[in-house]
Amino acid sequence: MRMKVTLLPCTAQCVPHICVRSVPSSHTLPVHAIEFVCLEEGCQPGPLMCCVCKEYGKHQGHKHAVLEAEANQIRASILDMAHCIRTFTEEVSEYSRKLVGIVQQIEGGEQIVEDGVGMAHTEHVPGTAENARSCVRAYFADLHETLCRQEEMALSVVDAHVRERLIWLRQQQEDMTILLSQVSTACLHCEKTLQQDDCRVVLAKQEINRLLETLQKQQQQFTEIADHVQLDAGIPVTFTKDNRVHIGPKMEIRVVTLGLDGAGKTTILFKLKQDEFMQPIPTIGFNVETVEYKNLKFTIWDVGGKHKLRPLWKHYYLNTQAVVFVIDSCHRDRLMEAHSELAKLLTEKELRDALLLIFANKQDVPGAVSVEEMTELLSLHKLCCGRSWHIQGCDARSGMGLHEGLDWLSRQLVAAGVLDVA
Repeated sequence: MRMKVTLLPCTAQCVPHICVRSVPSSHTLPVHAIEFVCLEEGCQPGPLMCCVCKEYGKHQGHKHAVLEAEANQIRASILDMAHCIRTFTEEVSEYSRKLVGIVQQIEGGEQIVEDGVGMAHTEHVPGTAENARSCVRAYFADLHETLCRQEEMALSVVDAHVRERLIWLRQQQEDMTILLSQVSTACLHCEKTLQQDDCRVVLAKQEINRLLETLQKQQQQFTEIADHVQLDAGIPVTFTKDNRVHIGPKMEIRVVTLGLDGAGKTTILFKLKQDEFMQPIPTIGFNVETVEYKNLKFTIWDVGGKHKLRPLWKHYYLNTQAVVFVIDSCHRDRLMEAHSELAKLLTEKELRDALLLIFANKQDVPGAVSVEEMTELLSLHKLCCGRSWHIQGCDARSGMGLHEGLDWLSRQLVAAGVLDVA
């Protein structure tokens, strides 16, 4: 009997073993077919083995699989990997095409288009970079025009101030010239009277008295003018945030201080005004004081916060540039009431452009609501959205935090770099 068997030589070092196989009658070959694959991790560099290897030698006792099954499994893995590679290649190619398109869109270039009669011609297509540059140029061109208009307006204000001041000064010069002439005339008349005889001196008494009374009145008027007028050639200039110009030593700001009763509004006002602590007294009506800070003059209206007085708040809104809202940090149970009143304020049309400074007062008291917690509880970021606002912790008794609040107001009202001009 003759069987056809395909034999692969096993390269593994098998234990000497005599394997009887059906081969041509004239030969007996000690060749073992590779039929198995070792599955042990340490044998992966040389996993092939025959029936002898799996029973003897280094593969003895190892897990193994049939060669054909393992090869088919590897082929399937290779096919899956090839599919993944094709998909990955397509994704990379698509991404690369998109990159090319994005670069072309940014850079722009020439494009062939057809006109109405079917004639093709090239046309420049601007890229997004060119459009962005055009947008920047247009913005700064408009800004330059706006600044030029604002500069012209500011110069006109300065020119008008200079004209009015020169007119007043020249009028003063004329008045002083007339006054000197009148005084010289009076002195000359007195000298002539002194040279006359006694009878004429006596007869001139009434006229001399009238002349002296006139001189005394003129001297009094001159003294009042000299005491109140400062002869200074300087022209103090202050710029607001919107590039308006203010001429004078102090720029006046109208501020309204509001809040619930007992929050400490009046205490804050007099601490800023006199640097003194004032015992809390319920405000019936309002207090108004002027507080000078750097080159600003704050006219602060302190309005009573009792429930029956709150409807009167609206009478103080006109021309208000800033609202100072004071909250008692110790009374958690009144925070929602304060939130309600603040929300009403922010809906008032006359306060639409007013700055909002919130003083979280009584931060020195143990258990007081912190600035961060109050901001969260009152939802200030949402409530004050679209408005210039700031919350500042303070203590009205010691003055802690009050000047920091005024600093914030000053920075919002006055252009950077001119706060310390005065």
